[in-house]
Amino acid sequence: MKPVVVLAACLVACPCLAQSNCRLYIAGQYDWGAKRGFYLDLEGAKLSELPVILGMADGTDWHFTSHVPGFEVGRSYVITAEVAPDRGRILIDGQAVAEMEAVWAPAEGLELTVNDKPSWANEPGDWIGLVSTVTVEARRRDEAPQSVRFDLGAAVSRPVPLLLFGLVQSQTARLDVQPGDTLTLEAVLSFISSDPRPVAPLVDRYGQCAYGDWSTKVHTDADLTADIAREDEELAKTPPSSDYDQFGGYLKAGWREEGTGLFRTVRRDGKWWLVTPEGNPCFYVSVCSFPGQTWETTPVTGRELLYDWLPPKDGQFAPAWSVNQWGLQDGTDYFCFYAANLIRKYGADRWLQAAEERGVRRLRAWGFSGGGKWGAPASEVSAPVLGRWSVPNLVRHPDVFDTAVQALLRKDLEDQILPRRDDPRVLGWSLGNEYDEIITRAEVAEALRKPAETPAKRALVDHALNALHAGSVAELAAAWGIAASSVDDLYAATDPKVPDGDLEALRRFYEDAYYALIYDTVKSIDPNRLYVGNWIVPGWWEDEEDWRIVARHCDVIGYDRYDRQFGDERLKRLEEETDKPILCGEYSFPAWYDGMRGFGRYGCWAKDDAEAGELYEQWMRDATTDPHCVGVMWFIYRDQPLTGRGAGHGEQLVYGENYAFGLVTETDRPKAELVARVREANLNAAAWRVGE
Repeated sequence: MKPVVVLAACLVACPCLAQSNCRLYIAGQYDWGAKRGFYLDLEGAKLSELPVILGMADGTDWHFTSHVPGFEVGRSYVITAEVAPDRGRILIDGQAVAEMEAVWAPAEGLELTVNDKPSWANEPGDWIGLVSTVTVEARRRDEAPQSVRFDLGAAVSRPVPLLLFGLVQSQTARLDVQPGDTLTLEAVLSFISSDPRPVAPLVDRYGQCAYGDWSTKVHTDADLTADIAREDEELAKTPPSSDYDQFGGYLKAGWREEGTGLFRTVRRDGKWWLVTPEGNPCFYVSVCSFPGQTWETTPVTGRELLYDWLPPKDGQFAPAWSVNQWGLQDGTDYFCFYAANLIRKYGADRWLQAAEERGVRRLRAWGFSGGGKWGAPASEVSAPVLGRWSVPNLVRHPDVFDTAVQALLRKDLEDQILPRRDDPRVLGWSLGNEYDEIITRAEVAEALRKPAETPAKRALVDHALNALHAGSVAELAAAWGIAASSVDDLYAATDPKVPDGDLEALRRFYEDAYYALIYDTVKSIDPNRLYVGNWIVPGWWEDEEDWRIVARHCDVIGYDRYDRQFGDERLKRLEEETDKPILCGEYSFPAWYDGMRGFGRYGCWAKDDAEAGELYEQWMRDATTDPHCVGVMWFIYRDQPLTGRGAGHGEQLVYGENYAFGLVTETDRPKAELVARVREANLNAAAWRVGE
C-alpha cells in the first residue's frame, strides 16, 4: 500500500503537473515522506504532452519545476538537471528550459536510483522511454567531485517487440551527498511508441514470445509430444523418497506422535511442527495452483492481432476458451495457451487426466508434500481457500454484527467444508486472501455513514461510546463533530468526523469481531481441523495490529511473503510476540531471463532458473531453522500468460501479472535447473529442521 500513498501525496503536492500513473523516474535519491532529496522524472500518458519534472525537497516541503519539450519518437535527447543548494534547473540538449529557486535538503544515506518505473506508476501511455546512459556528478566546495555513471545500452538495444513488454531495468549506486553539495545529472534517452500493432503478432501459437529465442523454446507440435518419453526417463531416475509418509511426514525424525487422522500441530524442543494424520512430523513443502490445466488465462477480445494463432471456439481446443473472468460480465473472451499445449501434447480425449497424472508424478519426484493454495488433485494434500460467495458486503466486508449475515456465512462455509470434513488430505482451512481480508479505516468510516438501523454501525457507535468515551454521549458527539443528546442521535448521524485514534480503535474492534466470527464458525463446523487465517501479508495491511488480531483467531498464522529473504526483524518480532506456528502460503523468485522472453520483472526476481534455484534453497534452509515455521508453499506451478492473466478488454499488451513464476513453462516443460535445486532442498527440508 505504501506506493499508493506516495502517489496520492505527489498529486496533492504538485496539482499543476501531469497527474498520471504512467511515469518513468530518470533518476532520484529521495525520501518522500521526510521531504528530503530530489528526483527527475517523466509523467503523463501522451508523449507530445509529456513533461520532464524536477522535484527538490527542503526538509519541510517539495518544490517542482517542469517543461514540456514536445518529445518525438525516433529522436535522442540529452536531459540535464542541476540541483544546487538554493536552486534547480532543467536543460534539454544544452538549452535551459526550466528553473526555480528552492532549497535542497539531500536524502543522506540513500542510494541513487536511475531508470525506475515502479509498479504503481505503470499505467499505459503511448510512449516507452529508453534511458541509455545517466551520469551524476556531485561537487562539494573545494573537494574533488564524485561521479557515478550508469550504462543501460544493452537493456535498451533489445528488439523493439521485447521492449514493448515494459522491460525497464532500474539500477542503483552509492552516492554520498551532504548539505551544500551541487549535483549535475545528465541523461541520454529516446522514445518508442508503445503501440504493438506495427510488430504484431508478438505471441506465437504456443503462447511464447515470438521475437525471443532460447534453448528450450518449443517450435513444433512434435517437440511437445517428444517431451513425454524424454521426461518419463528423467522421472524414472528420481522416484519419490521413501523417507516420507503419504502426507509428507518425515519417517527418520526419531520421534512420532499419535495419529489422529487429521493434521495438527505440536511443539517439540522449542520448534513447532505439523503432525500428519499418521502421526509423523512434517515440515510441509508444496506448490500453489496445481495442476492449473485451464487457469490462469489471458484476455484476447480486442487484441486478437497480438497472437499468431487462436483456434475456433468449438472443436478440440474449445476447453482452452472461457468468457467473463474475474467476476465481470463484459463478454470478454479469455484463452489458455497452456491448455492448448496440453491438448496438443496428450490428445483431446485425455489431456486433463494425463496432465494431472504427470503433475502428481512430478510433485512426488520433486519432493513436495502436496499442493498448496488455489487447488490440488483429490489424491494430494492441499490447503483450500474458502470464500464467502453469497454473503453481501456492508462496505468491503460483511456486517458481522447482523444475525442474518451470520447465518448466510455459516451456510456458505458449510457448503464448502462439509463435503471434505472427514478428508485427511485437507491440511487446514483458510478464508480469503491477503489485503482483501483486512478491515480498513476507510470502510469503517463508510460504515459509520450508513443508516441508523445498520447493525455494524450500532455496534461501532456502542463500542466508541462505552470503550472510548466513558459512556458520555456529549463527549463522543463533541469528538466526532455531531449534534447528539442521546444514543439514538449518535446512531442517526450520517457524516461524523471521526478522529484518527477513534477510527483505528473501531477498525480493530470490527476486524476482531470479523475474524472471531469466521474462526468460531469454521471450528463449529469442523472442530478438529486447523484454521490458518487469511494469508496476511506483512507490510500490506493497515498496521502491525492486523497480525496480532489474526493470531488471536487461528491455529496457524497463514501469511504470504514476496522477498528474497525468508524473514526480517519485523517478522521475527511478531512471531515471537504472538508465539504461534506460521505457514508461508506464497513466495517466489520468478526468472526475468534478461528480458529476452517477454515476461515481466517481479520485485524479487531472479536472473534465470539457476539463480531462482539458489534462492529457493536458501529460503528453505532459513525457513526450516525458524522455530515457528511449519511449512512453505511456492507460487506457482506453471508460468503466467505472456500477455497477462488479469481482466482486460482492448489492445493493451499486458493485463495484470505476466511473470515466470512457474516450475514448468507455458509449454509444460519443467525448468530443469530450477527443479533440480527445488528437489534437493525439498528432500532435505525435514532433516534440516530436525538438525541433521
